[in-house]
Amino acid sequence: MNYLKGAIDIHVHSSPSIFPRSVDDLELARLAQQAGMRAIVLKAHEESTVSRAFLVNKVVTGIDVYGSLVLNEYVGGLNPYAVDLAVQQGAKIIWMPTGSAKHHLAFYGGKSDYDEQKSRVRLLPQKGITILDDEGRLLPVVYDIIDLIKGSGAALATGHLSPQESRILVKTALARGVEKVLVAHPDLKINKMDLALQCELANMGAYVEKSMLTLMPLWKSIEPEELVQGIRRIGVKRCILQTDLGQANHPVPTEGFNQFIHILLEHGMTENEIEQMACKNPAEFIGLPT
Repeated sequence: MNYLKGAIDIHVHSSPSIFPRSVDDLELARLAQQAGMRAIVLKAHEESTVSRAFLVNKVVTGIDVYGSLVLNEYVGGLNPYAVDLAVQQGAKIIWMPTGSAKHHLAFYGGKSDYDEQKSRVRLLPQKGITILDDEGRLLPVVYDIIDLIKGSGAALATGHLSPQESRILVKTALARGVEKVLVAHPDLKINKMDLALQCELANMGAYVEKSMLTLMPLWKSIEPEELVQGIRRIGVKRCILQTDLGQANHPVPTEGFNQFIHILLEHGMTENEIEQMACKNPAEFIGLPT
């Protein structure tokens, strides 16, 4: 059964990429269109996907494809210039560092790729990016980035920051008027976050991702029952379903999204709750009519 009519995947990977991918941008867009999805947001750890999305939209009709930017070293790290151009060109999400994050590098023993998937290209050693100074305060450049996102139509996401960094970032961004803030896959082992903190950030006004990747064998960090219990604690109006798929050894993202929804239904979620988290919440998050 196809559960994807009207769904939006705000966190999905495709090639070209430094990592092996199951589909390229065009293949992904066509699969999403055929499944009846409303929109997708392309994410790449190494570059802006805004221009890629623009070109895909020229070729594939019947679905909206959007780009995003991840603030890894490959775009200059915490780079306001990259943020400024990306939001002016229509980026829907600005992600804090992922593979370049100090927290990510510490988790993987200094590697900016993953034990679960290796980069196809050589990556230079990295020191690791943190958004905090030695006193635990946000760096001035982070305020610059927050202020560029505010009012731009783009959203801010936490990336692979530590839970402590994420809490400070979310609280500050919302206080400074950023309209949409996202807690990125807090169930994933890379940046595992206590449920109490997820609830705290959601209560502040952030959205919280719930990801199919966290249920996949190599990456598994939570059981479906616990995932559903967490959604119930946080509240379906603050959760967004996404796949984070595109890895070459996984189902294609549309198939994985369909499986994800099926698993959640099997574990007690209702169709109305799924629609809220797969359709309405992501539409509101990226600024589409609901």
